[in-house]
Formats: sequence, structure tokens, C-alpha cells
Amino acid sequence: MDQVAAVEYRRAAARGRWLALLAVALALAALVVAAPGLPGWLAGALRAAPLAALAALALFTLPGLALLRLLHPTALPVADRLVYAVGLSGAVPPLLLLYGGLAGLRWGPWSCWGFLALCAAVASWPPHRPAHGAATARFDLAGGLLLLVAGLGLLARLYAVRDLVAGQFGDSYHHTVIAQLMLEHGGLFHSWQPYVPLTTFTYHFGFHSLVVWLHWLSGYPVTTGVVAVGQILGAASAPLVGLLAARLTGDRRVAVWTTLVVALLSLYPAYYVNWGRYTQLAGQTLLPAAALAWIGLLERATDPDARLAALGRPALLAALATAGLILTHYRVGVFAASFVVVYALHLLATRVRTRGAWARLVGAGAVAGLAAVLLALPWLLNVRAGMLLRLAGYFLSSNVATEGANSLPPADVERAVASGLLPLAVVGLLALIAWRQWGGLVLPGWAALTWLVANPQLLGLNGAGLISAFAVLIAAYLVLGPLAGSGLTALGDVLAWGLARLAPGSGRTAATLAQLLAGALLVAWGLGIQTRVVDPAYALLRPADLAAMAWMREHLPPGARVFVNSVAAFGDTIYVGTDGGWWLSFLTGHTTNIHPITYAMEASEQPGYQFVVIERNQAVLRHPVASPEAVAALRAQGYSYLYDGPAANPPAEYLHPAALDASPSYEPVYRHDGVTIWRLR
Repeated sequence: MDQVAAVEYRRAAARGRWLALLAVALALAALVVAAPGLPGWLAGALRAAPLAALAALALFTLPGLALLRLLHPTALPVADRLVYAVGLSGAVPPLLLLYGGLAGLRWGPWSCWGFLALCAAVASWPPHRPAHGAATARFDLAGGLLLLVAGLGLLARLYAVRDLVAGQFGDSYHHTVIAQLMLEHGGLFHSWQPYVPLTTFTYHFGFHSLVVWLHWLSGYPVTTGVVAVGQILGAASAPLVGLLAARLTGDRRVAVWTTLVVALLSLYPAYYVNWGRYTQLAGQTLLPAAALAWIGLLERATDPDARLAALGRPALLAALATAGLILTHYRVGVFAASFVVVYALHLLATRVRTRGAWARLVGAGAVAGLAAVLLALPWLLNVRAGMLLRLAGYFLSSNVATEGANSLPPADVERAVASGLLPLAVVGLLALIAWRQWGGLVLPGWAALTWLVANPQLLGLNGAGLISAFAVLIAAYLVLGPLAGSGLTALGDVLAWGLARLAPGSGRTAATLAQLLAGALLVAWGLGIQTRVVDPAYALLRPADLAAMAWMREHLPPGARVFVNSVAAFGDTIYVGTDGGWWLSFLTGHTTNIHPITYAMEASEQPGYQFVVIERNQAVLRHPVASPEAVAALRAQGYSYLYDGPAANPPAEYLHPAALDASPSYEPVYRHDGVTIWRLR
């Protein structure tokens, strides 16, 4: 029997290698067809920044691998371990910056590389003893396919942003400023000078810590680092969601199809690049890793044979992942708490049979949750210094979002279910019920609870808007992706069943080949979607702006104040930029009339500064730009130049070149590639 088993094993391994080679060939063919310029771009990008590529690989794998080596109780298949490590790695730099700041440590290239070297040593020595089963397999086809699809998703995302000179739209600006300030201070900071007169920093900073760590490790510029790290996180979210789906459903095939859906077919989270919504993306990339840690802890707690001492390492892993998630995005931390609640209820309904198991489940969860809060507590106490708690209190004391502010624009809903995700998710849900994979039903339960948390008015409670319905909608891929992946798995099973009946001898092989071919077609379609996801209308900072700002640094006198296009936003509570002029203070050092959006969330040097900014902008904008009143208001505020960039979002801007050129009060001093700068006479 041993010889027979060995022969069968060798046959299976050979078949797996052949299928893997076929999958790689099909993937490469899909890549060449859908994005023929990508291979050449990739070769050039690696030649231009090899250290940045190495640094990113180390940053996003080594800390997580070290944590898994120290705190995960069992060995994992290679692909699972790598993917899980990426999610956990994102939780480490923010915790290091937090506690390094408390200890007076100033981070830099040597300390960052030294820490990663330590992580590499921990991750590789001594190795885990091989676990029985999948972890010992020489070849894991499902894991290989998962990594292959995830890699294609990463390439597509990086290729899509190859021409961007900085992050898009409004959020990218303050993310860049925060990362730059962290770089200049060697860690966390309080003063926002010289960019804006703010005196507190209470914004979640996990994403920015990754950007600045990439700079410390490789010298990669912060402006483009924001985009690069955002795209890496967006790509990493796909296999992490796939890994979570496999854990919930017990089917590794679901992981592969889920990864394909999230990486290549779903518009979210890839579309976040247009808004610069990178902090929520970072939180949602950590979220599946934190969920996996909590699943491991709670399941171990309900094991009647598990000793209490054996819960220590899983509890610490869950606490560290959750604390890192809290520092990365406050609202996504609430998403994670909703998952833990639903999964605990699932275990209580399906697995817990004794009071002892119930006590261990509640006790382990409480200890890990308390430990996470304690780890994040120094930062949570710091949050009191800014305006965030006041804003939260305002939402909790009222239902300000129930009058339409918490509504969902149809275009955003369409993006969430694009590429047929909704019917596939319905098929997947029905399949999970038919297969009695009750763990998979945690997904719709999680979605329902999170929706109620974002819309407490449905339960007669206050607080609507504290977590916007929009934030929940654009995170729907966390649920729709696994359900759609289950749907594709079910359709593959139906195909295999049909071919087996038609050709009993070769039906299995034919079904596998058909699924690989279908997967390749979906990959080609998805690559076309992802490589074109960037909408240039959201690119406020253009190459022409960079050239103009270089001219300004050379020709404008120090201290010159520049008025740029602005518009009221967020219910007229702040003013934001509409073109590249928003970046002018950061890139030239000249004072303008607008700031990063965060000026409404932090304490400032001048009391009521948010309203001062509103009044100053309104004093000018209430009059036509060429009117004597506008000229007088500009002079009264000390502006000597006006700047109009080539971008315009929204398209109706205050500074009209024709009106300014015709006015004797303004003199054009620079005009090139859509940028015009006027001097106030």
C-alpha cells in the first residue's frame, strides 16, 4: 500500500506541476493581450528603483512573518503564510512609531533596516516543525494560483498609476503632508508647521507610517510613495480577503476565485486611487488579517482540549493586529469589532456546547480586546487633544446624517456591484446554504451588523453619520468578493459534474482545464478593468504644475502669498482646492488660502482657525475676481499672486483667465501648459 500511495502521490504532484505551468502560461497570455505595455514598463520600473522594490518586499512581509513565527501556534502552507504576513506587517510600523515616540526614539534608515533584519532572523530561525497535511505538501496548486492572481493584481495596480506625479484628489494631499511631517520629525509629531498652523496630530496614521518607512528604507519620494503604498495595499487586500473566505468556508478553491474577484473584477477597492482614500484602504487590508487572528483565538478557546496557557500567543496576535488596525483607521476598527461579534455568535450557535467553552470564548475575547485597547491607549488618549472627539460627540448626540447626508449615490452603488458581482454573490450565498458551510454565512451577518452600526436610526438610535453609509458601501467587496468567489466555485463544481457525466474517464481533467481557461479569460477581462481604473479627472496635480512651481521657487520673493482656486465642501464647513494650486504650499513654501482637509479636525495656533479660513475665502469669493471688491480683499489679506492650474475638479473655478487678463489689476507673469500665474498690481 505504501508503494501504491507513493506512486499516486508522484502522479498527483506531476499533474499539479503541469497544471501550474499551464496556469502561468495562460496568465502571461492574458497579460500580454490585456496590457501589452506592462512587461516593458515593469522592466524599466525595476531598473529605475530596485532598492524600493526590495524595501517594499521586506517591509510588507518580514514583520508579519516574524509575528507568525512567534505567535501562530501551527505551521501554515507557504502561500497562506506569505499572504497572512502581509496583512500583519501593516500593523507593525504604526505601533513602533507610537512606542518609539514615547521612548524618545527617532526613526531613520538604519533603525528601520535593523528592525527588518531582526524580523528576518526571527522568521527563519528556528523553523516550525512541519504540520501534518497541507503545510507539508511539496506543491500546493491552490496556493500557487492565489499568489499568481495576487501578483497580477499588483502589477495591474502599479501599471495603472505609472503616469501620476502624486496622489489624486483631496485626501492624497493631507496624506502626503502627514507622511512628510513624520519624515521630518523621525516619527509622530504635534506641530504641522511649516505647512499649516496646527498644534495637534490625532489623525489615524498607520498608512502614513508605511509611506515614511518605505522612504527611510529606500529613499523613495513621499509624494509618489503615497500612491505606491496605496496600490500595494490595494493589491494585498485581494489575497487576504481570499484567505479569510477560505477559512470561513473551509474551501481553498474559494480563496483563489475570491482573490481573482477582488484583485481584478471588482472596482473597489481599486477605485480608491481616484479619491486618495488610502487610510480606509489600509485599514481594510489589515482587517482580514485581524479577523483571521480572532478566528484562530476564538476557535482555540472553544476547543475542549485546549489549555488556557495555549491561548496566550493567539490572544497576543489578535491584540497586536487589532491595535495596529485601530491606529490605521478608527472606523474600520468598528468593522472589525462587528466581525468578531458575528463570528463569536456563530461559534456559540454551532460549536459551543458547555459552560466552560462559553466562558473560555468570552474570557479570551475580552482579554484580547482589552489588550488591544491598552496597546492603542497612548494614542487614544492623545486623540482627546484634537477635534475628533467633539465631532464624534456631535454625531452621537444627533442624527445629522438622516436627512440625506448618509444617502448612497447611484454611481457608487453601481461601482460596488460592477462586473456581475451581485448575481455571483447570490449564487455563492445559495451554494453556501446548500453545502451547509455555515461559517460562510458569517459574511452576510457581518454585512448586516455593520450596516446597522452605520445606520443606527434604523433601530431608533442616534449617531447616524459617525460611520457613513458610503464608507460601508465601498467596503462591500469584503463580503461580495468571498460570496462571488463561492459562486464561481459552485459554477465550477456544476461544470465538473456535467463533464463527468458526459465523459466519465476524462471529465475531471476536462473540468480542470475548462476552469483554468475560464479563469484566464476573467484575468484578461479584469486586467483591462484594473489598468484603466485611474480617472484623470481626479488628478489635481499635473506635470505642468510641477514645472510652474519650480519656476515659482526661483522667481517669487520669499514670503509671497498666493491665492489659488478653492470651493466650499463638506456642508460649507471647510474650503478645499480644485486644481494643483492646493499643493502649492507644500511644494513651494508659499502661503495660500487653503490647507489640508485635516485643519478642521485638529487644534490650531489661532482659536477658531477653521472659521477664519472660511471668512477669508468668502471675503474674496463672494465677488467676481476682476471686481474692485475682490482686488481690495486680496490686498487686505496680503496676496500678491494668483495661481490657476490645468486641472479643474469641480470644473467651475473662481479664477477665470480671460477676466484676469482683461483686468488692469492683474499682470500675467507665467503661462505654460495650462498654468497661469498673475501678479497683483
